[in-house]
Amino acid sequence: MFLHKNSQRRIYFSEAIYFITIVVKDRLPFFAEEIFCDLLVGELKLGKTLKEFNLYGFVIIPDHVHLLIEPGDKYNISEIMRSFKTNCSRNINRIINVLEDAVMSPRLRGVGLNHLNKILPKYRNQFIQKYGSSQSQFPKFQWQKSFYDHYLRNSQDFKNHLEYIWHNPQKHHLINNFENYPHSSYNDKYNDLIDYFEL
Repeated sequence: MFLHKNSQRRIYFSEAIYFITIVVKDRLPFFAEEIFCDLLVGELKLGKTLKEFNLYGFVIIPDHVHLLIEPGDKYNISEIMRSFKTNCSRNINRIINVLEDAVMSPRLRGVGLNHLNKILPKYRNQFIQKYGSSQSQFPKFQWQKSFYDHYLRNSQDFKNHLEYIWHNPQKHHLINNFENYPHSSYNDKYNDLIDYFEL
């Protein structure tokens, strides 16, 4: 265990599972748009490959996201979340054309660059078809600074937070039955993304 050198003084535990909350700046409901939800799921898939973490659950609410993440040995939770938030912000802004002329990050090679070359043109085309090339509905995307994390203490804590994630769409009155919510790890279509945790 060691402390992270920032104002929040995060404590890192080995073999820890974290409940994470990240919020869109000003609570703007960007993730009411399906294109951005799909992109975020793609970033989770890429992040698992690049940052070597286990993902046990997630839900995408229009203005925030909850995750259950277990870092591997190489990257701590702050490094994982910094990478995820940075990549999401950059790529959403490319889709809405805020960063049309931005230079690709020189650190993104191999898997990361192939991922961008494959998904961004597809999502950009979908976005243009829906909103036009000169849309003004979406400002620049940004996350709120930092993120909320809770270190899970035991199996019951894990179960409680996983169920919280699953039921979160009902809490926010997005749907009557959480089982039908499309952007949650409860949905079978994400079986290949979610790691199994035995309680």
